[in-house]
Amino acid sequence: MDILIDTIRDSLLAITHPRFYETERGFQGQLNAELNFRLQDLEIDGAIVEQEYQKRIKDHGFKIRPDLIVHIPFEGAGFDSRSVGNFVVIELKHRANRKSARADYQNLHRMCDVLGYPLAVFINIDSDKTFIDECMPLNNGSIHAFAVKLTDGQVEITEQTTK
Repeated sequence: MDILIDTIRDSLLAITHPRFYETERGFQGQLNAELNFRLQDLEIDGAIVEQEYQKRIKDHGFKIRPDLIVHIPFEGAGFDSRSVGNFVVIELKHRANRKSARADYQNLHRMCDVLGYPLAVFINIDSDKTFIDECMPLNNGSIHAFAVKLTDGQVEITEQTTK
């Protein structure tokens, strides 16, 4: 999973236009582009980055819309379970406070427990706080948090993880 964390970090460092730090939606679109650009180098056959892929009660056992996922789509892959082919689930928040970060960490925890994502990532945009202390450790896998902001044209990242 270190390669995925490195890829996410490299993607965050590449987002240098101030406009993308103004809204979650703008940042999400640019992060999606950066991840797609780098995903081809990871050689994970069939893996794609999807934005706001709706998790449905009927198919997934809950209804959560993660901001980004890296996975091999279940449909057509021949998997016997929706917990196969999942690599990373990402939640983004623009200037999260403790309460909103806690809610995202709970969503990440649920998606990892039910769908077997080995890595969950929380990204706090235009902030230096990860609020990782609001996150409970996963049974299997890890949650990695980034706080990212742009200062004088330079991307500053704060990172923390829980196993």
